[in-house]
Amino acid sequence: METWISSHFLNPAFVLGGAALVAAPIIIHLINRMRYRRVQFAAMEFLLQSQRRNRRRILIEQLLLLLLRILIVLGIVALISRLVLDPSELSLFQGAQSHHVVVLDDSGSMRDQLGESTAWDESLEIVRKLVAEGSRRPGTQKITLLTLSNPDQPLVTQRDVDETFLVELDGKLRNQKCTHQTLDLAKGLEGASNVLLEDRATIRHLHVISDFREPDWQEQQSLAQIVKELDSADVTINLVKTVGRRNGNLGITSLTGDLQVASVGVPVRFSLSIQNFSDQVATKVPVNIFQDGQKLPLTINFDRIEVGVAVDQEFDLTFDSPGRHKVDLRLGPDSLLSDNARYISVEVSPVNRVLIIEGNPANDDGEYLVDALAADPGITGYSAQLETVDYLRRRSIDEFQSVFMLNVSDLPADALAPLEEYVKAGGGLAWFLGDEIRPSFYISELYKGGAGLFPVKIGIVASQTQSSGDSEPDTEFSEHPIFGVFQGQENPFTELTRVFEYFPVSEDWEFDDQQRGDNVQTIARLTNRQPLAFTTSYGEGTIFTCLTTCAPTWNNWARYPSFVPTMLDLEKFIARRDRILETRQSGEPIQLSLNPAEFLEEIEIFGPNDTDSPTRLKAAPTNAAASGSGDAPATSAAALPVRLQATYRDTDTPGIYRVRLLDQNQTPVERWITFNVPVEESDLSLATTELIRKQLGDNLEILIHEPGEFSWIAGRDAGQEVRFWLIVVLFVILLAEQLLACKLSFHPKVATAGSNN
Repeated sequence: METWISSHFLNPAFVLGGAALVAAPIIIHLINRMRYRRVQFAAMEFLLQSQRRNRRRILIEQLLLLLLRILIVLGIVALISRLVLDPSELSLFQGAQSHHVVVLDDSGSMRDQLGESTAWDESLEIVRKLVAEGSRRPGTQKITLLTLSNPDQPLVTQRDVDETFLVELDGKLRNQKCTHQTLDLAKGLEGASNVLLEDRATIRHLHVISDFREPDWQEQQSLAQIVKELDSADVTINLVKTVGRRNGNLGITSLTGDLQVASVGVPVRFSLSIQNFSDQVATKVPVNIFQDGQKLPLTINFDRIEVGVAVDQEFDLTFDSPGRHKVDLRLGPDSLLSDNARYISVEVSPVNRVLIIEGNPANDDGEYLVDALAADPGITGYSAQLETVDYLRRRSIDEFQSVFMLNVSDLPADALAPLEEYVKAGGGLAWFLGDEIRPSFYISELYKGGAGLFPVKIGIVASQTQSSGDSEPDTEFSEHPIFGVFQGQENPFTELTRVFEYFPVSEDWEFDDQQRGDNVQTIARLTNRQPLAFTTSYGEGTIFTCLTTCAPTWNNWARYPSFVPTMLDLEKFIARRDRILETRQSGEPIQLSLNPAEFLEEIEIFGPNDTDSPTRLKAAPTNAAASGSGDAPATSAAALPVRLQATYRDTDTPGIYRVRLLDQNQTPVERWITFNVPVEESDLSLATTELIRKQLGDNLEILIHEPGEFSWIAGRDAGQEVRFWLIVVLFVILLAEQLLACKLSFHPKVATAGSNN
């Protein structure tokens, strides 16, 4: 009731009090009926008989008079309270006390170009129009303004809307930037709901200003629930669109590369992906390549990209110097500029070092691998080092990209432990077996029930024989990056490859990868269905296992050309990735956790624009439990290791950020982190009004406003038109009341001079 009154009267405070005055004519009417006492006498019987005949007519006329007087009171109350017959035609900013909560969508898609402006510019203009209209009625309106990127910290909280605030807000909006991030509309509405449901204002409005993209409106149960709660609380909900039609857009959705093996002078293979988010085919699309800020003469051209299709293209880049390098790809301009560029940073090594451990150096198993990987380090980028098991006991292996174990019979405890730590930290490991292998050791100390460095339980050596002249392949290779050279129908490399001896897996080991439910993947089998090769992970590292030899003793691999590309692809697959420079999405915070024994507290962060001054932070000490590391021992806080913690959140701008630290010797140490825009914001398809209502519920009273429509803000002065007609109607009722009252009243004749008595 209160909400209805507030919606239909500009001065609702007068309504209830004025309505109480309706009792006045009723009371007066009852008093008048009790004023005279009936006295019966014989001479009046004749008159009483006549009165009975007219009694019903007189009663109706008296009731009609009472009704007219009640209507007069109600008309005066409506006139004073300023009745509005159609609230939808009235300005949002009525005379009653109102609270407006505005939710601004500042996600990446709001950067959509709309001629000379953007969807974000349109949203700010809507806010300005809202506040300008509200400032015409100072003292009655409050506004709260929040963004999807930070709904818990509104830009404006319950500010009085007046001319002073209008000027202040204009400055705030000019400094407010649209993000490049994917944001959750439900979280924004949840923040608005917390403000509205706690408020006790007479009238409450929610205004959601957004481009309303279709991907944001798929399966929005949580959003629908929030809107339902607001609607049941009599909150007026306005969904305001900023974009009227879908614009064409191309976006670079992916840029990856073989960064783990990047070395000086050796081409590094990169892969890019472009998707057509338009509703029309894109033709003749050039992609420019920049290296360290300089445009390269190399241009990648796409002749045709179908609607909704993503196309991939590979290309090679060569780096002439070691260290960190920046690579970025750029498209030509379109409706969304932010996804026309994508960045990646590369750590280039002088050479990639590979450690090869031979179980029996006399067999020369390692020579075949050295020739495959590092016959010419200037071409392959690898430097191979042959050692025995003792090397693991004497020297650190952290500097190597990977470790190959060739026909190693067993490992002493002081050699196994550093190997486990190496792989757990991200190092790559490859096993090749042979005649020196002790299966019992591999099962007990390496397999460890599936928790060790070796992925399977093995039996005793088995043989596979084939008849002379048989051209059928005896090995099946899965579609795996390691075995790319064996892919394709009737591949000659597959037919030429022969395996004569191997270690079969134990009979109690489950052959089916899915049935086992572990992370061991079988990537090659023999024709007898025995597994031959596996990949698995251990900590952060990758492990490859082959149940035959690397040298051409149990097979003929090393004697055919397929061996070299297979070993190169194998090294690329297992090479440690923990030293690849980090890539994140725009807006994700940089969280640093430093060892105070290695680094000082001072931190400098350089943004993508190198001309800007760095942001200086100071890391705060905390214990391991507070850092959220998850590996702190359950002991007292005093005994926990201390870390230096710092968080940097201003990472919305895509590009490469440089974090500069100082070690204990005051030597600068830099970390590079690349930030790219999220792919989700590239889809500019619009959610229809029907889809929005379907997701929110058709039975909810939600107002959806199309772009460029502002009549819902200002409305029209419906109250003035009603006031005119109220005066007219009130005059008519007063006239009727006077005529009827005159008719029903007694009017004695006045005696004149000269009249007869």
